[in-house]
Formats: sequence, C-alpha cells, structure tokens
Amino acid sequence: MNSKKLKNINIIIIDSNFILLPFQFKIDYLNEIYLSLEGKIRFYIFKQVIDELKAKERREPKARKFRRMFKSGMSYLDKNEKIYPIYFVDEVKNKYETTDEFLLKWCIRLKKEYRHVFLATNDSELLKKAKNSNVNIIFLRQKKYISIERS
Repeated sequence: MNSKKLKNINIIIIDSNFILLPFQFKIDYLNEIYLSLEGKIRFYIFKQVIDELKAKERREPKARKFRRMFKSGMSYLDKNEKIYPIYFVDEVKNKYETTDEFLLKWCIRLKKEYRHVFLATNDSELLKKAKNSNVNIIFLRQKKYISIERS
C-alpha cells in the first residue's frame, strides 16, 4: 500500500481507564493530547468501552467512588464534545474476544487507513500488547503527565 494514500489524521482510541482520568487525577487529557500532537486529531470512543464501564457500575452498586468517576468522566466528554472531534463509534466486541483484543483489532484495522493511530490506556497489559503489535500508545506517567510513544 502506498503510504501517501493514508489519511494524515491522528486517530486516538480511548480505553475505559482514560475516561476516568479527569476525576481520578484532575487531568484534562483531551487538551494534553491535542497540544502534544501535530495535525488533525480525532478521538474515538467505542460503545464497547462505555458498555464495559456501565457493566462495572452495575456489578459494584455500592462503589460510590467509581460511580462518581464514571459520571465525571462522561460529563467531561460531554462538555468537550463541542471543543474536540470526539467520535462515539457504535461497535462492540464479539463474544469470543476481550475488550483489549477488540481495541487492538481496531487500532490495527485503522492503521491501514490512517497514518497515525494511538491507543490511550493505562492498562499495563494492554500497553505491552499494543507495543508488541506496533501500535502507538498514550498513557499517564507519574499520575500527572500524558506520555506518547510511537512504535
């Protein structure tokens, strides 16, 4: 495939733990990422990720802190949807794959169409899998810095 045909847009796929960052660590991650990358940016949030958070909320009905973090994270996205190009993608995993596999599959699929695809997560296992799959990663370092690593 000719690399000139790849769209020159940064695609950032957001994992569930990133959605909780604004409440957890008082981080404006959308702005941090936006300021750190050159060119056009699109944030993708899959229905699968939101469903995973909702399922956790249902499993732990007494976990008030988690519920607050989730509500705060969704409110943060709502508020910033007018500022940043956030795309809510109506896709969910099949019953044979994990959410991590689903996200990696989408990163690899989108790499065929876009020049720069990043996975934003703090899940150490998922970070390792992404690196092994040559997927660019975005993660939180020292609970306050957004770090971007290209593969």
